[in-house]
Amino acid sequence: MQGFLTFILILSFILPCLCTRLNVGTTNAIYNVMQYGAHGDGKTDDSQAFINAFNSACKATGMSTLVIPAGKTFMVSKVIFSGRCNAKVRIQVYISNI
Repeated sequence: MQGFLTFILILSFILPCLCTRLNVGTTNAIYNVMQYGAHGDGKTDDSQAFINAFNSACKATGMSTLVIPAGKTFMVSKVIFSGRCNAKVRIQVYISNI
């Protein structure tokens, strides 16, 4: 009986750590640069849209994904993604016709 109680006690400490590590119960918010004003025409500077999308992704809780879609040509000047992020941000770049 004492061994069983020890097992339950150890499990109660380990399980929350595993769930946090695996992002169990969190949602993945999607932040597409097109929804933040990027034109993707190769002529218009899309830098601010990239920064705004990244900043929104950082403000989320849990996991968030910054999406750069295929089929567009983005003109982006020097951009630095920095600052404190609440979320774990994943950046996905979709490439076509390469």
